[in-house]
Amino acid sequence: MATSRPLATPSTAARRRRAGQSVVEFALVAPIMLVILLGILDLARVYTTMMSVESAAREAADYGTTLGAGKWQDGVPKDGTVAEMQRRACIAASDLPDYVDPDADPATGNCTNPAFGCAITPGGDCSASAAGCEDPLREPPCDVTVTLTYDFHLLAPLNFEFMGVTYGIPSTLTFSRDSTFAMTDIDLTPGAP
Repeated sequence: MATSRPLATPSTAARRRRAGQSVVEFALVAPIMLVILLGILDLARVYTTMMSVESAAREAADYGTTLGAGKWQDGVPKDGTVAEMQRRACIAASDLPDYVDPDADPATGNCTNPAFGCAITPGGDCSASAAGCEDPLREPPCDVTVTLTYDFHLLAPLNFEFMGVTYGIPSTLTFSRDSTFAMTDIDLTPGAP
């Protein structure tokens, strides 16, 4: 009578070696995959944050371009207009991840991240005279430009320092977004026709 031999099965030691090999391969690949995943997340966060900062700049510039009650006359009216523009920009940017409001109240308009700046042409920055910009028939019309500068902190900064020099992607990115609108003859003063 012929005896049948059992089918060859992998030994327990061979199975353990293969399992150990899989664990080592996973340990080598997992950190690389995690860094790639964090990089993708950071790119998405940077893109959406840039869009939000640009939208906040548009909100502030839009307010500054509508006429009404001498908004750009030197002194208190112009200072009030600039303060309201900054307040609107801060409110629009208050949902950003690295938003900084020293007063912890976005209604005050004193946010420092994003930093606020504006310019009217002609006349330089908002502290300069905007004489003639109130004329709705002015050709060409004056422009209002709002610039917001924002510091963004990455989840996965890929940098290292070697001999006093930093290589790679920094842990904080700083970017500016601006929005420019021409002044209009639309009057938003309550009771205006």
